[in-house]
Amino acid sequence: MSAVQSLVRVVRYRECVGLLAARSLRVRYRRSIIGFGWTLLYPLLAMTVLSVVFSRVFAAVSHYPLYVIVGILAWGFFSLSCVQAMDSLLTGATVLKKVHVPSAVFPLAAVGANFTNYVLALLVLITASALLGVLPGVHVLWLLTGIVSMAAFTSGTALALAALNVFFHDVRYGFEALLLVWFYATPIVYPPAALPPAALSLLRLNPFHWFLELLRAALWSGEAPAPGASVLAPVLGILVLAGGWLLFSRLERRFYLYL
Repeated sequence: MSAVQSLVRVVRYRECVGLLAARSLRVRYRRSIIGFGWTLLYPLLAMTVLSVVFSRVFAAVSHYPLYVIVGILAWGFFSLSCVQAMDSLLTGATVLKKVHVPSAVFPLAAVGANFTNYVLALLVLITASALLGVLPGVHVLWLLTGIVSMAAFTSGTALALAALNVFFHDVRYGFEALLLVWFYATPIVYPPAALPPAALSLLRLNPFHWFLELLRAALWSGEAPAPGASVLAPVLGILVLAGGWLLFSRLERRFYLYL
């Protein structure tokens, strides 16, 4: 089955993706008193700790807590989606063997569930920012481009990792180690201006940096994003999504041998 045929098949099963994503959210918050509040509690706690530790170091960054939480929410969506997508095919193996559904619905459902949490958290963040007097300006229009580009990049990465993890379980452990390095290599806690010139050149090779540029232009700075971010972010999202889908569809026919 070609990549295009696989894509058409997944589109036909789009309702299944939605049902699996909704089921994931229900299971996640089952018997939880706080429920969705946990989605905000961790980022708020991380923001508080990081603000106490680094607010004086980066005193030049206006509204530093808001700067940090925009990055933490975005990073949480990306990292959780990828890690959960890697497990999705293994945990869904029983269903795949009994029900004739596209295997891609499982990693995509993992991304969809986390995307729902992310969007709801953003709504709360925007409301809180308005109450604090940080009102989004005209550059809030970059928000949709940033979110869609990041979601495409995350979906492509999740599909590729999920497929590879079926054959090599070390992929999960290696990626989790990479996430730790990637987190500190991304200006989530610190501003790009704090980096030396040599590191700034390397920062341009970090795809997540460009998504944050758009998100922070919309939600934090109220200024135009860095030159090129409005083009690079969507292009990176499309390329990674296409590459991840091609890899997944090529390996999919061999899943049954390992699941």
